Amino acid sequence: MNFQEENDKLLWNILDTTFFRAWREPNKLEHENWNKVELIINSICNLKCKYCYLAKYGEELIPSSPKTKVLKNLSIFLNFLRENDLHPKSFEIFSGEPLVQDIGLSVLEQVVDFYKDERIKPSITIPTNGTVLLYPKKFKRLKEILRKSEEYSLRVFLSFSIDGKYCESNRPFRVRGKVRDDKYYDRLFQFAKEHNYSFHPMIYSEKIETWKDNFLWFQSMYEKYKIPWWWLYLLEVRNPEWSTHQIIEFMKFLNFLVKWSWNKCNRDPQKFVDFIFKLRGFNILNIFSTCGRGMPCSIQSTLHLRLGDLAIVPCHRTSYPAFIAGYFKVKDNKIVGVKAHNIETYLTILTLDNRNLPLCENCMIRNTCSKGCLGSQYETTGDLFSPIPTVCLLEHAKVIAIAEALDEIGMLERLIRVASNIRSREIKRMYERWKEIVKKP
Repeated sequence: MNFQEENDKLLWNILDTTFFRAWREPNKLEHENWNKVELIINSICNLKCKYCYLAKYGEELIPSSPKTKVLKNLSIFLNFLRENDLHPKSFEIFSGEPLVQDIGLSVLEQVVDFYKDERIKPSITIPTNGTVLLYPKKFKRLKEILRKSEEYSLRVFLSFSIDGKYCESNRPFRVRGKVRDDKYYDRLFQFAKEHNYSFHPMIYSEKIETWKDNFLWFQSMYEKYKIPWWWLYLLEVRNPEWSTHQIIEFMKFLNFLVKWSWNKCNRDPQKFVDFIFKLRGFNILNIFSTCGRGMPCSIQSTLHLRLGDLAIVPCHRTSYPAFIAGYFKVKDNKIVGVKAHNIETYLTILTLDNRNLPLCENCMIRNTCSKGCLGSQYETTGDLFSPIPTVCLLEHAKVIAIAEALDEIGMLERLIRVASNIRSREIKRMYERWKEIVKKP
């Protein structure tokens, strides 16, 4: 057995003892960390967001492939799952914007049709910018696919990546003629309400000073369409552009967000505790809960598959040629094994504990920080595992701002007691040190 054959066998063994094992026994709780698969289509999008890595490096990350090849490879992979009695609990369909492309809708429809009569049905999640509503023919086709999925008892969930009315200039259209006006937003929120879909805005450095008004706009739309006020997933963009002034504005927004939430909970301590821990605190405020993985994102819990060439990649933002783990080998339209490429990096990422990264291992908030994005770090520093200094500053500021606001409303000590974990103790030490530095009473 030569070196390549040994690596091929090793890659297959890694997949078989993680993802494939979980898919063979989808209902076992111990396999929850390995139960997802992401189908990566292409990098094409009708927007050109200022912070988007696909807008800058899309063709390098996800080379374009003919529609026929993508759909054929999808069929080969789905048949591989069926023939080997493998049942992922969740699919995610990823592209620059899948729903305004014929190929994206075709991939969704093929997955839905495949699972029509399957005994075990997965959920399907699609991150989308929501502009499919501006394309009548494609929106009509999407609604028909959603109707079929309901008929087949198959849950398709759209996660709307819109940054809000006050920040849409960060996400301009590539071509003229499409407008996101009040009428469009009304249609979008009504559609989300009808299908129980949610929103996940990205908080970017540019326009950060507008985020208070932007958040209140989201809440006004939630109230208008009777969507629960807490059903908003906020995440900061961990790119290097953050200036000191913008980080201070971010801290001001977090202070506002904590106090707004406190008032929304009627200043009831138990309701606020439940908001942070049970309702997840808009994601961004929940700095107390621990994660069972070494990386808090999906890079360690999802098999990321590039459909154009059946490449197994760490994730869609780290799918540069150097980091491809390997490829599924196909013979007579059937998957017969894998061909390893960079198995060393893949194994490192799957087993990584981000607290032990360079600089992180001695950091005061190594357990609390949500850490940087490996892809963003590679694009900025040239190294997957080297943190971006401005992102480090941003994450320190985030912990300080949230802790300070919680202290001001009298809830910091209570949340620390409720959490009673390494994060809560770390937050307390960090905040006490911060008060010493700024000489707070």
